[in-house]
Amino acid sequence: MDSFTPTTYVLSALCCGDQIQDSNWELQCRFSHGPALLRTLYEKERLEIHEEWPGIYRFSDWLPVSRILEGSGSPITFKSMEMAKALGLENLYITFNGYWPEKGAWMKTGTFKECEAFSVCARKNMESGVMVVASAGNTARAFARVCSENKIPLLLAVPIDNIESIWCDHPL
Repeated sequence: MDSFTPTTYVLSALCCGDQIQDSNWELQCRFSHGPALLRTLYEKERLEIHEEWPGIYRFSDWLPVSRILEGSGSPITFKSMEMAKALGLENLYITFNGYWPEKGAWMKTGTFKECEAFSVCARKNMESGVMVVASAGNTARAFARVCSENKIPLLLAVPIDNIESIWCDHPL
């Protein structure tokens, strides 16, 4: 695997165009005006897919990540033959998020929320803090797995009625 270099990017406030370095988990523009979304502007204008990197990190040119974590899967896209035929189509492509080893899909929690967890947890080095996540299901399960496997401290808030949805294929 080629050596990984953290992605170069800035956050841009859609309200005024101000560009902010992503150093403190910024959620808003630093100027006092109405609320506005922040958008990520990547140094690389063209996405290069890095086949040598695992899972979602193949797309790291356009992900705000500073490192590669262990265990990442990614969506897979394949040409469907049988469903295409049943629908009378010649070119039907399906993108699958989940666990389907026969097709090369390795998202062990069975949810696309793993893409979020692997990119958020790789955004910053969590040595000096605790990741805090509140969720009632798939997001909680994905963060529990990713943080557990990568030794990232996690405070997970889950409603008691949904605690059974936080399963994993190994002890957390």
